[in-house]
Amino acid sequence: MNGIKTKLPGTKDFDYYILLSLAITVVILGTVVFHLLEKWSWIDSLYFTVITLATVGYGDLTPTTPVGKIVAVIFVISGVGIFLAFLNKVMERRVERHEKRLDTRRSKKK
Repeated sequence: MNGIKTKLPGTKDFDYYILLSLAITVVILGTVVFHLLEKWSWIDSLYFTVITLATVGYGDLTPTTPVGKIVAVIFVISGVGIFLAFLNKVMERRVERHEKRLDTRRSKKK
């Protein structure tokens, strides 16, 4: 590595936990909002939330109210961004752990 520190000491996992909290909050909030707006069951609301955030979009459930459609648009734009940021952080952590393991193995061989 280049030796330049870009994080404050003690904040290594802070952004991971913030993004995890945001991701969980988006799922809960989406489930509650679609349950209330579209009058779907809790399981259908959760299903729609997860399928939408995963960008699968089977199309078996779609918002029918104008407010529900507007919320869905905002939800997709913000929710997918949060989930991509979280998945990016998860992968960064995996790469860091893998590099540490490789460094440990290399130092043992010397």
